[in-house]
Amino acid sequence: TVAAQVAQPTPGDYRRADGIVAAIPAQLRTHAARRDDVVPLVLALLFDDDPALRARQHEEIAMRLGREVAVFALALRTEHLGALHPMARLPLASLAFPTLRLRPRPELAHVLDAVQAMTHADGHVSVFEYCLGTLLQRQIRESLDPGAYRAFGRTPLPQARDAVAALLATVARSARADGDDARRAFVAGMNVVFPGDHVEMPADVGVQALDAAWPRLDALDPLAKQAVVEGVTAAISHDGRVDVTEAELLRTVCGVLHCPLPPMLERG
Repeated sequence: TVAAQVAQPTPGDYRRADGIVAAIPAQLRTHAARRDDVVPLVLALLFDDDPALRARQHEEIAMRLGREVAVFALALRTEHLGALHPMARLPLASLAFPTLRLRPRPELAHVLDAVQAMTHADGHVSVFEYCLGTLLQRQIRESLDPGAYRAFGRTPLPQARDAVAALLATVARSARADGDDARRAFVAGMNVVFPGDHVEMPADVGVQALDAAWPRLDALDPLAKQAVVEGVTAAISHDGRVDVTEAELLRTVCGVLHCPLPPMLERG
């Protein structure tokens, strides 16, 4: 059901999409649509809750984009984003992406640099930081070099077995402290993508290990990508619920694979 709705939204999907957008405060939607506000808004999503770390992130922005941008971003975080439901963070970023792509090309490179600096300010990359950074890079790099994007890949699924396993292992561990439960979720996903095959669950090397998997996954042919989306959904829904971290990973997978995410997957 999930795979069938990718890039083929139903009327119910449009209604749910409207509901997701409506849940984002109108002022934030306005900032996302303004060319002068969109960069501070996107950066504001990455501010940490810890005041000391937030101050370091503020300086990282100021060094790359100027103090005015840094001050505005911090004000947005303090006045508006602190109360935003976590499930709305990436949908808000998605609203901002089209506006962000309108910014001058030289500035976009500095934005990417600032995102990297903010993400690594504490030496640890959370799932949300990784997801937002990955989607931002994909949006900006494709805007800067649209000719490098291929509409359809041709790689058959068996040639990306290791990349699929790395992805499903990361998804399975994202919301499960219990190792056995994570393994069951991994097996559920792998059985959908590679039925009947036995594949050992890769060691936990962190979400950044997906950097090496994305190019191979995006090069898959359309039917293979469909199978990957089905496998990710099976792993996520193994315990009968979808939490914020899993929803963010799913949105990122669909974004990197250029498969529009059905709004129904946002429920959980």
